[in-house]
Amino acid sequence: MSLTDRVFFRALLPVGILVGAMVAFGALYATRPRSEPVSVEEKAWPVAARRVHLQDLRPHLSLYGRVESPRAARLTAAVSGEVNELHVLEGATVSAGQPLITIDHSDYALLLTQRESELNEIEAQIASEKQQHRTNQASLEHEQQLLELSRRGVRRAEDLARTNVGSQAGLDEARREEQRQSLAVVQRQLAIREHSSRVAELRARQAKSEALRDRVLLDIERTRIAAPFNGRITATLVAPGDRVRAGDRLLEMYDTEVVEIRAQIPTRYLDTVTQAVQSGARLPASATVGGHPVSAELDRLAGQVRRGSGGLDGLFRITRGADLLPVGRTLELVVSLPVQRDVIALPFEAIYGTNRVYRLTDGRMQGVTVERIGETRFAQGNREVLLRSLALTEGDGVVVTQLPHALEGLKVRVVGGIGAAQQEQQVAQESIP
Repeated sequence: MSLTDRVFFRALLPVGILVGAMVAFGALYATRPRSEPVSVEEKAWPVAARRVHLQDLRPHLSLYGRVESPRAARLTAAVSGEVNELHVLEGATVSAGQPLITIDHSDYALLLTQRESELNEIEAQIASEKQQHRTNQASLEHEQQLLELSRRGVRRAEDLARTNVGSQAGLDEARREEQRQSLAVVQRQLAIREHSSRVAELRARQAKSEALRDRVLLDIERTRIAAPFNGRITATLVAPGDRVRAGDRLLEMYDTEVVEIRAQIPTRYLDTVTQAVQSGARLPASATVGGHPVSAELDRLAGQVRRGSGGLDGLFRITRGADLLPVGRTLELVVSLPVQRDVIALPFEAIYGTNRVYRLTDGRMQGVTVERIGETRFAQGNREVLLRSLALTEGDGVVVTQLPHALEGLKVRVVGGIGAAQQEQQVAQESIP
């Protein structure tokens, strides 16, 4: 093979390889196996659904309250002295008038003796003044008789002096005797007239002395600290042997017959609650403490909003179970608000976001905006949300399953849920009327 032939062969070799490869690919493609086209069906997501049932229901508001008493007393010492005996301890239940603390009253007993002695002395002075008055009245008659005799003596002395039988000295002595007796009568009359003022002065001193004595008696009575009402002791601040002064705190207690629950009502419910209170509607509430039921009722609203709070405090009067609630305890309180007309009760899982549910329309989800009224509780213990919407009518199906990828028009299939008849039976057994 010449050189020219070898060069020509080398140039044609790659072209031949490429042509052979294309022929082989064409043969393989022509003999490939045939497959039928696959049709893709839209997935239907399984959900639970509930039928819409319009009802008249009470929303239930869950609050956290604290037990307190508007009649909480801090008893203080009214007198100074040493504590002799502490009759109760913290947590004890007491009755009105029951002794709580006894303070030593020895000093006041001595002072009482002194005050009674002063009073006896004044009473003796009054008796003496009365006796003296009777004596003055009797003596005045004798003094007046003596004055009349003295005047007669003066007239006789004057007659003797005119006839030169008597001396001038005798006349002067008779006149002096008349003057002395006249002065004695005036003094006796003055003593009689001043009797009422002296008695009034003594009566005033007597009243003052009686007041001082009664003050000591009151102080002695105050050494015995008694319960002002039926209540429970929350703190004892002294012990036997302690020296107390007037105004020192001794113990704290509260009235067990006047116990209430203070709970903050959120601002968004205030208008509803305020209108109910003004119209005189009852707003009952309930709680459970240690498995025992506690019943209460909204009595009034607080007079001011506390700084930094998100609402206004409501004060609930306890109607049953007050003995189960010590002051300071916190508990969950379920309040029944006024009845709402034509509302829908649905599980919380039916709510998407804050105000959206999905209605079933031809097997697909259709979004509906709703108004949240509140929540309610049933006898079985379950809680559901109360809604209102003009777009939902009686018998409509609503999805009550939370789908993480829920969107408008999503295809679903119903695999569970309860019907309207079952819901009616459940609603009829509300736990709070």
